[in-house]
Amino acid sequence: MARLLDLAIARAILQSDPVWCAYALGDLEPALASKCTWFWNSDDQRALALIYRGFSPPILFVTGPAELFAPLMNEIAAEPELSLHVQPDLMPLIRSYYGITREQAVWRMTVCADDFRPASVRNTVLLGPSDMSRIRSLYADGEVSGESPDYFATASVLEGVFYGIAENEDLIAVAGTHLVSEREQVAALGNVYTRRDRRELGLAAQTTTAVVANLVGRGIRTIALNVRQQNPQAIRLYERLGFRKHCEFREGIASRG
Repeated sequence: MARLLDLAIARAILQSDPVWCAYALGDLEPALASKCTWFWNSDDQRALALIYRGFSPPILFVTGPAELFAPLMNEIAAEPELSLHVQPDLMPLIRSYYGITREQAVWRMTVCADDFRPASVRNTVLLGPSDMSRIRSLYADGEVSGESPDYFATASVLEGVFYGIAENEDLIAVAGTHLVSEREQVAALGNVYTRRDRRELGLAAQTTTAVVANLVGRGIRTIALNVRQQNPQAIRLYERLGFRKHCEFREGIASRG
C-alpha cells in the first residue's frame, strides 16, 4: 500500500470505469504530472486514489471498493485540507479522519454520440483566449448568488473547448470544458453559466450542444459532467440533450483540526 509511480497501472485501473474516472484519466496528461500524487492498494489493484494539486485545497478522487482504502488513509490524511470528489460509501472512512463541510450530493452524467440529441447552435460562437475577460465578467454575475462556476481556470480556455452567446459585446451564456484529453479520449464538460437576467431562453442548451458537438466531432469517446442533485433544472436540460446519470458522488471540504 503506497504511492504509485507507474501511470500505466493507474490508467488500467481508471479505464475500468472511464465515466467515473474521466477527470483522473485527463490528469494522466504529462503536463499535469507535477500536480498529481497517486496512491494504490497493491494488494488489490482495484483501489486507486489521486490528490490533484491544481487547486486549493487539493482535490481527492478515489475509485474502487471503499473497504480497500483504510490502509491508504494514514498517508492521504497527511493533507490538512482536501476538496472531496468521492463516492458515498467512502464518506464514513473519511469522517473518521476529517471534519466535513459544504457536502453536496452530485450526479456524474455522460452522453455518447448515438444518444446525443442536439439543440440549435445558431447563436453560438467559439471562444478563445482573447475572450477571457468577457468570460470572467459573465461568471462574476453569479458570485453574489454563489452560482459562478467552480474550478474555472485560464488553462481551461487555452486547452479546452468553450462556446458562448453574445448580446452586443457582452457574453450572456457560456459552456465549456474542465479538461479535454485526446490521448485518453475523455472530456469533462463544465463552466456552464447563463446570465441571471437571460435565463429560461434555452441558451444553456445551445452552448452545451455546441461544446458536445465539437467533442463528438473530434472522436472523444467519454464525455462526462457533474451536476448537483439539488439542481433539477440543469439535470432536465442535460437529459433532454441525451445525457444519462452514471453514478452519484459527494463533493465537500474535508478539514483536520
